[in-house]
Amino acid sequence: MKLLKLSLSGVRGVVGQALTPELVLDFACAFGTMLPAGPIMVGRDTRKSGPMIKEAVISSLLSTGHEVIDLGLCPTPIIQFLTKKYKVRGAISITAGHNPAEWNALNFINSSGTYLNEFQGADLLDIYHLNRFRYKSARKFPKIIHEINPAEVYFSWLRNKIKIKEIGQAKFKVVVDPCNGAGSKLIDRFMSELGVELIAINNEGNGYFPHDPEPRPRNAGEVASLVKATGAQVGFLLNSDVSRVSLITETGETLSEEYTLPLIASYYLGFQPGPVVTNLSTSMMVEEVAKKFGRQVIRTRVGQSSIIQTMLQEGAAIGGEGSGGLALKNFQPAFDGWVIMGLVLEMMAISQKKLSELVRELPRYHIVKDKIVCPPHRLHSLVAETRKLYPEKEINSTDGLRITEKDFWIHIRASATEPIIRIIAESPSKNRAQLEVDRVLSFLSRLMS
Repeated sequence: MKLLKLSLSGVRGVVGQALTPELVLDFACAFGTMLPAGPIMVGRDTRKSGPMIKEAVISSLLSTGHEVIDLGLCPTPIIQFLTKKYKVRGAISITAGHNPAEWNALNFINSSGTYLNEFQGADLLDIYHLNRFRYKSARKFPKIIHEINPAEVYFSWLRNKIKIKEIGQAKFKVVVDPCNGAGSKLIDRFMSELGVELIAINNEGNGYFPHDPEPRPRNAGEVASLVKATGAQVGFLLNSDVSRVSLITETGETLSEEYTLPLIASYYLGFQPGPVVTNLSTSMMVEEVAKKFGRQVIRTRVGQSSIIQTMLQEGAAIGGEGSGGLALKNFQPAFDGWVIMGLVLEMMAISQKKLSELVRELPRYHIVKDKIVCPPHRLHSLVAETRKLYPEKEINSTDGLRITEKDFWIHIRASATEPIIRIIAESPSKNRAQLEVDRVLSFLSRLMS
């Protein structure tokens, strides 16, 4: 079964199976055809397939008449920042983010530095499916520009956005695991500029992932051990393109990635007006935090594009997901792990509290996340079938099915990035949340048998 996933953020799949050189060429040509004349940026994470895919992407963009700015190894948030700052036509970030090493993806970025909106995504797919590519004459062949240090401008901007003086005075020691991804080595420079002592692991940038590049507690054991052994104040676990972060407290507790958004919100909403945007799968913690500040929570579909577009429309202060990714007003309209790490350290420095103390101030719920692998052509039909488990219940069908009861909520949806159905439930009782997830899993398993 060849697994290919199409979404507003782009196209992704297992390299050599669904994600083939021909498909990469065609999608990059479609993107080049869709955009008006002008330069396009290209960057990638450290996956072994990255160089091959990057060459195909650059060839396609050149053939459609675009000058290409080759950023080389570059985290997605930095690509998004530079795209907007330099007013280029768009960008492609070659990374599968949290997916395993055998996956890769083309993530399409518009001139505003955000993932494509719904209308741009539809235009791109139309051009791709119709195979109507706009090729240019070789007599006017554009050039490739190689940026030596794409992070320089970004870090210079970020230094002026966070309180580096207060962070430096706190004399923090931190442990960071960039999973040998695009944040490798750059994390040394970032923490040095903040005046923070860094202990980095899996920091080679060689594309060998020692664990799944998904910032979740199950992947944070090494960081937790080092935090406790070295007396560090906090640990950070990154995904392969530094768009998501999960946290480890000074006690070695590996926090669910669900804590990243409400923790930052509990600080940022104190001085930034506006509502909060999140998706239907994110913990109720963020609603409790928003309520303390008298803020509205707007829930939308899962995915960075949906979150960011809703943020911009509503003038939101903060938007994010329970995946460890978030964006902030007055920073940039992108999920940005550098901003997250900087603000966690700023929050600790300003409050003079340990991370575990800050976490204890948040409401605690029990969230259970599971999934079931499913053939792509059956994903949505099987999700729809689960309605039978909840007759006469009010269902939010904005993105899959979300059922809210007094003692739990559950969200069942087809993943936009993998051939799986995700089942997420939350309750004050762990047993209650687990029971509901198990009930849905059992029902879906029977349907697929």
